[in-house]
Amino acid sequence: MSPTDSPRSKRPATVPPDSLPRLFEQLFATAADAMLVADASGRIVLANAQCAHMFGYSQDQLSRMVVDQLVPGRLRSAHRQHRRAYSGHAVPRPMGLNTTLRALHADGSEIPVEISLSPLDIDGLPLVCANIRNVSELRRAQQAVERANRAEAVAEFGRLALGQQSVASTVHQACDLIRAHLRCDAVLIARTDPASGQLVFSPGCEEDADRLSPLLPSIGKLMDSLSAEQAEPVLLIEDLSQSPPNLAAGMRLAKLRSALVCTIPDSADRPGAIGVFGQVGDTFTSEDRSFLRALANTLSALRQRQSAEEQLFQSQRLEALGQLTGGVAHDFNNLLTVVSGNLQILEERLSEDAAAVAMIRSALRASGRGADLTRKLLAFARRQTLQPRAIDIAAWLDSLAEILRRTLGPNIDIKTSCEPDMPAVKADPVMLDTALLNLAVNARDAMPAGGQLTLSANVLTHPAAAGPGPKELAPGRYMLLTVMDTGSGMPPEVLARAFEPFFTTKELSKGSGLGLSLVYGFIKQSGGHIEVDSRLGVGTVIRMMLPVVSAAEHSTAQAPLDAAEGGSERVLVVEDDDDVREVAVGFLRRLGYQVIEAADSAGALAQLAANTDIDLLFTDVILGGALTGADIAREALARRPALGVLFTSGYAPQTLSLDIALSRGVELLGKPYRIEQLARFVRRALEARDQAAASSRRESLRPITARKRSIS
Repeated sequence: MSPTDSPRSKRPATVPPDSLPRLFEQLFATAADAMLVADASGRIVLANAQCAHMFGYSQDQLSRMVVDQLVPGRLRSAHRQHRRAYSGHAVPRPMGLNTTLRALHADGSEIPVEISLSPLDIDGLPLVCANIRNVSELRRAQQAVERANRAEAVAEFGRLALGQQSVASTVHQACDLIRAHLRCDAVLIARTDPASGQLVFSPGCEEDADRLSPLLPSIGKLMDSLSAEQAEPVLLIEDLSQSPPNLAAGMRLAKLRSALVCTIPDSADRPGAIGVFGQVGDTFTSEDRSFLRALANTLSALRQRQSAEEQLFQSQRLEALGQLTGGVAHDFNNLLTVVSGNLQILEERLSEDAAAVAMIRSALRASGRGADLTRKLLAFARRQTLQPRAIDIAAWLDSLAEILRRTLGPNIDIKTSCEPDMPAVKADPVMLDTALLNLAVNARDAMPAGGQLTLSANVLTHPAAAGPGPKELAPGRYMLLTVMDTGSGMPPEVLARAFEPFFTTKELSKGSGLGLSLVYGFIKQSGGHIEVDSRLGVGTVIRMMLPVVSAAEHSTAQAPLDAAEGGSERVLVVEDDDDVREVAVGFLRRLGYQVIEAADSAGALAQLAANTDIDLLFTDVILGGALTGADIAREALARRPALGVLFTSGYAPQTLSLDIALSRGVELLGKPYRIEQLARFVRRALEARDQAAASSRRESLRPITARKRSIS
């Protein structure tokens, strides 16, 4: 038999007409997406098994329902209008590709979906076929990327705004940031006028003033009433029907239907307000709320910084600035904990989806950059604990040069010089960045007409015949970093005071006198040495020596985090931020631990009383209630001395008030953290608890006479 005579070649090339109904019936039934057919009134005529599974009903139940029942109640009115409009001009079209459509599950939860509509006509009866796709996982990945981008944007805004001299320019920059990241039609940033006590527009946010001015009195009263009930008052209006009457009238005149407004805390008990408004309902999400709250706290910190400028010109200005930025860092780190934690969980769940994993890893990198920016804020305030590690000096120098070319402008010619095969340097990378940026900006200021800035690195051994280095510097190999400019230079009397704190030759509003003293303190704290040489009309040379890392240390520093090691003990998690608590609980359960959770101090104490088998208390230090995490731990240890304790916080360690007796042997896990870090800290805390219990048992077994002898 020839190939052309095979049975396969004799099959018909087309499907018989009488088989088409059966074919389309099978296509409908076996489609990967949920599909339903509805008539012009919205009554569901037909639904496939995937549709029944998506919405939690049986196919028979769906056939007795109308489409409106699959739409959240607040959206049904708008949905009916859209359905009537579609019936009048029915054409195939997708919905929800660039927006979030919400569907309603039988259990009351909402599902993000994308829908494609196709008009049908069966014997003159107009029908619509809806192809519905659940995009929950895709939305989570997209939202994780968006959260990371927002966190990075807010952190970058805070860092840049610290250098702004104009309140108006800072507020204007904040308005631009809001419009770039939120879908809104109007933006409000307002402050409380000290004289009248009323909200007024902040300078720099006048674009929507005419439209929003009539709303300010109502917003001010509402925020005052919410402040009495909530620690962080937020006004969320999803639709005009939910708006208080006095505010609804003004919003209706302004053609606005939705609003999200947060207070901007103020140390003088005169909070301001930051808000966004939309022309359609259901515009803003919990993600938008977190973003606006983070921005509000950043603006609050910046306002407090501005009001504290007089203190900063006195002996307490370092401490004041640290307090201002500490709160900012806490909010950033909470936000980044949620972002990075959920990204790690998503990466595990979507490991087979290459596109989603690529997006998640990109977001994790962005989250890491956000954490670095937060550390830079703390470094600016001199509130950062040094975290030295091995730094590839050649790669670092190249990266720094690129940043400086963008920062210093085209008038400054930047040159770099680095010996080949350089060893690594042991230093805190964030502080090293801050120090060199500080020196570069000083050099630029000394070259107003332009000039040359040279950055070089080479290795030397101390003590040596040449090169800087006092006798008290430990012998060994050092990296010599040199910053040289062709600027105006310093006279001898200025050079003699160059490292003196608060000494500056700049105008009062243009320099704090802390730059070189910060660099000096960092280099000394890192086990190095710094010298400066300058001549009027020639320029300035600053030489810094930092310890070189041995090959063994460099190898250890580059080693990846250990794999997460879990356990089966029972852990009580106390965290007042719902999103952060969800991440911590999720991580611990993935590590195998049994987890109980509490949102505040009262809940924590209740759980401790009800569960006598808790092995570890894992608590945030700063909680929203009357008690702190340290208070809870103190009370818990009084009841159960053998309990393990682990603290966590987004604040820098120096800003936390943990008494010495309690903190001895109790560790603090900084936010944000990876699951591997949490695993390591939890195990150490549990091991410390076991060691303390063993020591206590040994003490109890000592003879009474021996104990009496030791007491006497």
